Amino acid sequence: MLELACCYESPMLPRIIVVILLLGLDLQAQGQAGSIAGTVTDPDGRAVVNTPVEAHNIASSTVYRGTTSASGNYTLAKLPVGIYTLVVPDVGFTLVRFERKGIVVQPALTLRMDIRLEWAGNLGTPGDDQSAFNMAKSNAQPGPAPHTRDGKPDFSGVWIASFDPNPEVPALLPWAEALTKERMANAGKDAPSTFCLPPFIFPGGPLLYKVVQTPALLITLFENVPNYRQVYLDGRAHPKDLNPSWIGHSTGTWQHETLVIDTVGFNDKSWVGMGFPHTEMLHVIERYRRPDRGHLEVEATLEDAGTFTKPWKQRSTWYLSPEDDVLEYVCSENNKDPQHMPGK
Repeated sequence: MLELACCYESPMLPRIIVVILLLGLDLQAQGQAGSIAGTVTDPDGRAVVNTPVEAHNIASSTVYRGTTSASGNYTLAKLPVGIYTLVVPDVGFTLVRFERKGIVVQPALTLRMDIRLEWAGNLGTPGDDQSAFNMAKSNAQPGPAPHTRDGKPDFSGVWIASFDPNPEVPALLPWAEALTKERMANAGKDAPSTFCLPPFIFPGGPLLYKVVQTPALLITLFENVPNYRQVYLDGRAHPKDLNPSWIGHSTGTWQHETLVIDTVGFNDKSWVGMGFPHTEMLHVIERYRRPDRGHLEVEATLEDAGTFTKPWKQRSTWYLSPEDDVLEYVCSENNKDPQHMPGK
């Protein structure tokens, strides 16, 4: 049978050979990888150094990561052929997140993608963004996570927080979406932080936070208004007659190695994320886990039926910084933000 199949002449044979050859070439291309390379600069053309650059593969949802060099250059090598979204996360409070979709990586080719970032609210004011100094520090703190005498994970210490590197976009109701667009069009000129009011509803962003933990209470101190947050760990419930406040009322419970913080009682004056509003129905659930000595893993879920059509999650990693400490912070002293905000 093999001999007959080998020697039998068929008019279809040339076509079959062509198909096999094309299939072989296609499989060979799939086995090859491509690259994306370029330079990341600020609006003034200066190199943005030590900054993450990510390529998100659309088909596989795999994220490939790199970091800019001292000259602002980056290379994302050995990328499988396909379509990607190129991302540079927020650089502290100075440069806003960059995202470009539809980047096509071809086999054995390097695609040049130079990135010019845009200023955030501080318009690049030198020395204004302390996060630039924080994130440049070494965060290598090896060792196992410590525990308290009662066996609970010990979160005590000074930490450098961070933004969610791949933030979810909240699903907004129409009124909230319209208000968010209005705020963005005005360059956030009415943001609470401009007027020395609390800039966030729970600790986050690349700032220093000092955590003091006892069996009954966890306190977070920070260099921003209102300067502290306290979380009750003594089993109490939220008061039924809460007076709405900027950071709400927080209680915590332990689920094995994870501290779950439940916060309610917010007013509707604060902003969340990049200018999103919320109502007094806002309910925030945070989960803190310390996998080792040097890191805190934080996940926050925001629920607000008056603003979001579904819960909104945020994730970040904090880094231990034992050589640092929080300092006195008086926002309203010599505050020059309002007259310089560029909004319309």
